[in-house]
Amino acid sequence: MIRRYRTRSLPALVATCALAMLLPNAVLAGEAPMLAEQVAAGKLPPLDQRIPEKPLVVSPVDRVGDYGGHWRSAMVGGSDDGWVLRTVSYENLMRWSPDWKEVIPNIAEKVEVSPDAKEYTFTLRKGMKWSDGTPFTAEDIKFWFEDLFLDKQFTPSPQEPFINSDGSTCGFEMIDETTAKFTFKNPKGLFLQYLATARPLDNAAVRYPRHYLQKFHPKYNPDVQAEIKAAGQTDWVGLMVNKSNFWANTEVPTINPWVFTQGYGSGSATRAVAERNPYYWKVDTEGNQLPYIDVRDFDVLSDPQVLVTKTLAGEIDFQDRSLATTANKPVLFEGQAAGGYEFFEETPVSPNYIVMMLNLNHKDPATRALFQNKDFRIGLSYAMDRQEVLDVIWLGQGEVAQTSPLPGSVYYNEKLARQYTEYDVAKANEYLDKVLPNKDANGVRLKPDGSRFVLSYAYSAANPVFGDALELVAAQWAKVGINMVPTPLDRTLIQTRQDAGELEGVAWERGGGDGAEVVLDPRWWFPANNDSYYWAPTWTAYYLGVNPDTSQVKPEEPPAAAKKQMELYGQLQASPDAAEQAKIMNQILDIAADEFWTMGVAWPGSGYGVKKKNFLNVPKSMPASWIYPTPAPTNPEQYFIAKQ
Repeated sequence: MIRRYRTRSLPALVATCALAMLLPNAVLAGEAPMLAEQVAAGKLPPLDQRIPEKPLVVSPVDRVGDYGGHWRSAMVGGSDDGWVLRTVSYENLMRWSPDWKEVIPNIAEKVEVSPDAKEYTFTLRKGMKWSDGTPFTAEDIKFWFEDLFLDKQFTPSPQEPFINSDGSTCGFEMIDETTAKFTFKNPKGLFLQYLATARPLDNAAVRYPRHYLQKFHPKYNPDVQAEIKAAGQTDWVGLMVNKSNFWANTEVPTINPWVFTQGYGSGSATRAVAERNPYYWKVDTEGNQLPYIDVRDFDVLSDPQVLVTKTLAGEIDFQDRSLATTANKPVLFEGQAAGGYEFFEETPVSPNYIVMMLNLNHKDPATRALFQNKDFRIGLSYAMDRQEVLDVIWLGQGEVAQTSPLPGSVYYNEKLARQYTEYDVAKANEYLDKVLPNKDANGVRLKPDGSRFVLSYAYSAANPVFGDALELVAAQWAKVGINMVPTPLDRTLIQTRQDAGELEGVAWERGGGDGAEVVLDPRWWFPANNDSYYWAPTWTAYYLGVNPDTSQVKPEEPPAAAKKQMELYGQLQASPDAAEQAKIMNQILDIAADEFWTMGVAWPGSGYGVKKKNFLNVPKSMPASWIYPTPAPTNPEQYFIAKQ
């Protein structure tokens, strides 16, 4: 079953945000025993001195939880910080409501938006503190904005959401210690929605504690070179990135519910550990300080199959990432009783199970010309038996379609979704013969220079189901003379090689199929953000305005169709009206349908996650999305392990 989630218009968002100022002061009731012991021993201030005057009140899903326990989960691959971002650090100025219907205040106690949507004034929570007990104030936001975001070395190419429609940076004013204002030249109708996502820049304003990080900045420390040398960095920018990385550097204070005491590195460590933040600023409806769970244990694994084995053995408390695949579902279903776990539902919002992209900006001119030829892409699409892939890989759970917004969405585009999806070998050969007409004795198509054409398709080694799908597609394409080789790579290497213009094809999957995601994350429809580097790196660099002198990806002017999409998206971002935003986005999607930039296999069916039966306060269903970002808005800090 596919469910739909909607985002309210800006006036409704403003009204919702205003409700935060009506919440009464929470009556403090309790704290974790491990913290109470520290208070009794004089090692920690009393609870009322550690949290803000108006802490954020979180309503438990099932009931007020029990304190204690370890939440065991895992990260797979050489660089899997996404699971950390989804379950530890979703602490932005704004956040999505658990049902994904609206944006609500989070770190901000309230927000006031000017009628023209050009000014956003945030009131912070008085008395809020970093995890080391230092006050969190607007000075921290000012430090990030003025000393990092505006610094051309640290931020060579300012990006959304803190830019105007012309690409210039927005204005910022620290009014007092608990009040900060962002000002834009034009209406910024998507600003609050941006601030609710999990993208790195969208929560950057509240991730840099000035009192700790200023010693790593040349403006504040004339002897910063000694710090650079001691850290093994080459400049202060690398030093700042290293020192502000909260999942690797255990010394940097955070405002997250858990603080890392054993950092997660670049894949060499086998375990990472985060313990409760004694200064965390949220409470439950009875005034008990959150989180309920004491410790987060992360196993760092290189093989996703090990995660399956650990789950079957009852050693994983809550997990979906790298585990809850269609291929794993039968064995996980059979092992529920022995493993003491159960499933919860994740409703799909991704535009496809697998987005198949060709590098339209490949560094080899002949390869680039081939990939940019729409007939070539159409031929590949007709040569794909999507129903076979869907049946074999995803057990028939889903619906054959291209990469597109889902049915029922205000952004659904029939042409974009259905074109070239029928399996037709004759049509495939007709289109492919227009661009690669010659074949060798074995029926393999030849390049214009007479050499065999071989298409390498990269996918993340941490997602083997993509490899299984690509193997099937490779066999199908071989019937029309296309020699395709599925190529598993570490996701970091995928990005590195794509930045160098070396990769030919990339298979990927993220959100963007419904609701706010279509507008906030339009990477599949035009070269809009960093992940568009997978199919149009130089055009994306052009759109993002990267500096060609400092960036590995050199910007190139895109074709007229892509430039028109970029122009339209600028108009969309400047509009405060939700109806107008939808109208403009649909124009962008019409162009995407005409150009057929990327292709897909099928819309996903409902997904799932796994949790232990005594792991409570988890909703029975939640959206599956990076923009949401699952499971963060369901408030993992109120998850708990029931005492037996």
